[in-house]
Order: sequence, then structure tokens, then C-alpha cells
Amino acid sequence: MSQKDYKQLEDFLIDDTFQKYCSGEDKNCILYWQQYSLNHPEQAEMILKAKRLYQILVGNRKSVHEQMERLKTDLQNAPVESSPIRRIAWQRWAAIAAVFVALVAGGIWYYTVPTQDIVSQELTDIGQVYQTKKGEKKTFELIDGSTVTLNSASKLEVSSDFNRELRLVKLVGEGYFQVAKNKEKPFMVQASDFDIKVLGTTFNVKSYPEEPTAEAVLVEGSIEMKSKGQRENSVVIKPNQKITIFKNQAELLVDASKGDKPTLGKLPIKEIAIENIPVVESNATEIPDIAWKENRLEIVDQDFETLRRTLERWYDVDIQLQSEQLKQYRFTATFSKENITQVLSALQKVEPFKFELYGKKITISEK
Repeated sequence: MSQKDYKQLEDFLIDDTFQKYCSGEDKNCILYWQQYSLNHPEQAEMILKAKRLYQILVGNRKSVHEQMERLKTDLQNAPVESSPIRRIAWQRWAAIAAVFVALVAGGIWYYTVPTQDIVSQELTDIGQVYQTKKGEKKTFELIDGSTVTLNSASKLEVSSDFNRELRLVKLVGEGYFQVAKNKEKPFMVQASDFDIKVLGTTFNVKSYPEEPTAEAVLVEGSIEMKSKGQRENSVVIKPNQKITIFKNQAELLVDASKGDKPTLGKLPIKEIAIENIPVVESNATEIPDIAWKENRLEIVDQDFETLRRTLERWYDVDIQLQSEQLKQYRFTATFSKENITQVLSALQKVEPFKFELYGKKITISEK
């Protein structure tokens, strides 16, 4: 496994083991980088930025690893007149720049195509409200035959004129939609950071106000998503794809045109990342993002701070992490029928911490 000296963002991005860790395609790489993150807490923010930038640039196109291999071959065959030391540095930065240019040119355009189909229409007149509390999940059937399963602490508002000319709903939280087909009456889901338009399909939407990201996963059919904000961007998602919108608007961008070394700038739009989800034998229930619908809590390389919010909704508890170090702990696990005490006890076998339970309040401290 790689033993390089990682000092800058690009050091991570050109490492093939880090790319495999980000893509989730190699368990050994995932375990290695999880341990690396624990051993180097001072680099936690840089690792997170590198991982996010990888997701943004790759999207649903060829992996960075594939393009890096091709670029390495091209660069090795290209004549270079500079000195050996300069040649190494040039190859390194040229490879990074070429990957970024190729992906940005092919990917960002894909994300920022102006939409002409989705017309913003605010839901002002509410006809019906479906809601779940923390610790519960419910399935509701709408008047058009569509069904919606709401995860914990979620709310679905249905317009008063639903199913006349348009089927308009607004979601806060997480919902699994199975939309009845009707080409004459488009089904639209409004969330805080995006709108989704469908005709008939199955998908999952996660948009909790306290979370730093909003997500949508398509199981079958097709959906068009339009982001909200300073600049509206539209993207069409295919089955077994997941789109993530990062809510912070000032984010990373690599400018490879300034000298030998790429520099970091700002994105004028929200980050949008698309990734393909591997499904075992086309079994949608194996997708971690919708495992909650089958009462399975799937944790995939989550930091403790993110997991804390999930556990609070899942078990209707209030969790306090007593240190910044605890928030950096990362976990991968699956739970189904375990209670909160059993879950925390199992997580203690992965990372050392103590917890105290007082009714619905839980305090977690370093061990």
C-alpha cells in the first residue's frame, strides 16, 4: 500500500489507492485510508476536500484511475527537453492538469446545462400533509396511486390541486417515491436545494435541513433534477446513480492554467457530484442509501458527527460528542434490529469511546 508523503491536495488526488478509496472499489484501499485518516487527524480537512473534489470531477464518467493510466502512458511517450528533475515535476503537474481539464470540460458542462423543462412553481396552497416523528417510518398512498415511504423526522406536503394538471409535492427529510406513470401529469418533488421532475419512476430523496448535503438516488426510470441557488443547474440521472449537492457555495476548483502548479479557486455554483452505485444482481434493496426502507441502518465510511445526526433521527435520541477528535472517528457497519445501546457498544469495538445514557440523552466522550 502507498507510503507517500501527502502534503497537498493534489498529492492525494494522483494516488491510485486514494482514488480507489474515493470510488469505493477496493476494500483494502478503503481500510487503509480510514486508518490513515485516524493516524493523521491534522489532515482530516484536506482529505475530505480531496475526496469531495474527486467526486465532483469524476461524476458518472470514466474513473480518474483509468484516465490517469492513459495519461501516464501518453506522457511517458512524449519527448521532453527539460532536465530530469524538471521532467518529473512537469509530468506530475501535467497529469493532474490534464485529468482536471478533461473532467471539467466533460463534466461541469453536464451539470450546468440550462433546464427548459422544469419550471419553478412554489407550493403555496397545501392540501395534505404526511409526517413522521423521530424513530418511525411510514408509507402513504397518494390519490394518483403513487406511494411514498417517509424516513424518520420527515414531512411531505401535497398541493391542494395535486393530480389536476401537475402532481406537486414538497419534501423535508427523506422519502422513497414509487410514482405512478402519467405522462399528462408530471410528478414534481420540491426540496430546499433542488426540484425533481418525473413521469413514472422509483427514487429516493434525502434533504434534511441540518445536513450539509442533499441527495437523490434513482432506482428505475429517469428523473431530471434542477438545483436552486445563485445559478440553477439541471441534470438527468440514470438508474443506479446517485447525485449529491453540497450546500456550501464557495468550494474547490482547480485552475491548471496558472503556471506549473494548479491553484485553488472558488466555484460560483453549488457542488454537484454524480456517482454510479454498484448493485448486486440488480437488487435495489442492496443499495445502502435506501436500506433504511428495509429497516437496515447502513453506515459506509461515515464520520461520527454525520453518524450522530443519523442515529438521533433513527432512535429518537439526543447525542452529544464531547470532543472534536470524536467527530473524526469513521465507521462502516450494518444494523437492523439492534437498539441504540447495542449499536454504540458495537461501534466501541471499532473506535475507543465511552457513552452514558440518560433517558433519551446520550453523552459520548473519549476513552
